Amino acid sequence: MDNYLYRCQYCGKDYKPNRRKKQKYCSNSCRTRAFVTKNTTGLNIAKKEVEKKEPLKVEKMSLAGVGNAAAGTLAVNALTSLFTSEENKPATRKDLQNLANNLKQRYHLIINAPESIDGTKPYYDMETKTIVYLKPELRWK
Repeated sequence: MDNYLYRCQYCGKDYKPNRRKKQKYCSNSCRTRAFVTKNTTGLNIAKKEVEKKEPLKVEKMSLAGVGNAAAGTLAVNALTSLFTSEENKPATRKDLQNLANNLKQRYHLIINAPESIDGTKPYYDMETKTIVYLKPELRWK
């Protein structure tokens, strides 16, 4: 460690540094006062004043810009509906109503259960909560 004394860059007092060539101030209070003095006076205030004096720019939307935005939106929607398959399209209110009406039916076909020997298919009865084997033409009774 050096035996030299350094001069504080804020108050001008001589001090022996704890860290060589890194320490510019004699204490933390001098360091923080120097920082506050530097940031409250000088270029920072001048920059803020210049920013306040600039007038605000108001962007105007032209009729051509509105037309271009509408045409772009229509083109994207048309291409999306053209290239999206039916099963990947979002459900509409009518689709949800049809699904609700189908769930209100009494018998629902069980797809993963085998048919019986006489050819009747398994259905789930919503009222009795049981599996019933029916011929397809008897299901709607």
